[in-house]
Amino acid sequence: MHQDLQERPRLHYPWPDLISPYVDELEEEINTWLLHSYDCIPKDIKRKYEKTRLGHITARFFPLASRERLTPLNMNSLWGIAFDDYHEHCTIDQLKRLKHRVEDILIGAPPLKEENAIFWQLAAMRDSFAQFMPTNWLARFSNSMGEYVQGMVEEAPFKARLHSPSLREYMEIRMKAVDVYPLVSFAEVVIGYTFPREVIYHPLMRRLADLTCRIVAWCNDYFSIWKEEDKDIMNIIMVVQHEYKISREEAFAEAVRIHQADVDEYINLCNHMPHFGIHNEKVKEFIHHNNLMIQGHKSWYEKDTQRYKPGGHPEADQFRGVEVVV
Repeated sequence: MHQDLQERPRLHYPWPDLISPYVDELEEEINTWLLHSYDCIPKDIKRKYEKTRLGHITARFFPLASRERLTPLNMNSLWGIAFDDYHEHCTIDQLKRLKHRVEDILIGAPPLKEENAIFWQLAAMRDSFAQFMPTNWLARFSNSMGEYVQGMVEEAPFKARLHSPSLREYMEIRMKAVDVYPLVSFAEVVIGYTFPREVIYHPLMRRLADLTCRIVAWCNDYFSIWKEEDKDIMNIIMVVQHEYKISREEAFAEAVRIHQADVDEYINLCNHMPHFGIHNEKVKEFIHHNNLMIQGHKSWYEKDTQRYKPGGHPEADQFRGVEVVV
């Protein structure tokens, strides 16, 4: 955790802080994939990814998952960071094409021989999930990943010009671009249960997913502010500071207040869910694993990763001008 955060208002959750007993195996798995399966990522960035401790984020997100189900979840941890970094400087048109390509591969399209390892690893991840999850879940996963890339499309103009969106615009974009809707669906992978449409698309379940995205997004912004300063504007602390014309200290406090309001609403919602009939116990189990994921996300910043410290992440222009085949 960045030393300046010791003097800031802190983030708090009421859930257990757990980690998978397979954490060391997951780190080893990540390093093997980095060595053999991501030839499009430069070696110096691979070394930084090793310090990111992506196996730890998988282990903290899904501490109770079985070993076999942790493999596709771990694949997603590496794929997500590689995809995000590699395509950070893409044009809007490129991102729009990437969105469709990601969606197509996740519902069964094969990667093309001219496409790089990121696309081939996406297909491998799809096939790994398909061992456990049905086609309707994969279709939902595809849609949620498409929403993530759509968020990248919508934030691109602001990032390119370092122009601050309004707070409302930012919140709407960030909920997609934070790439958490897929993580919410991963609770179904962990519990080995796919909900029917009337459950997973119930308005209160949708609100639960939205609040999860918001909570994780504001938490990420809280810990990543020093990484993004001077090269990115898409951070709730910077947006709040710009919108309200307040000091950085005041913006931190307001961002923490927004985060806590979302946490309070989330907890209240969890405590007042309707009865889902034959699915009710599985909904409770789903919520429990989602709670662990939210807590594990914060703990990863506080205890594990070097990504948000000086030298722990790719430099601002390190992926600028890379070849994007879409």
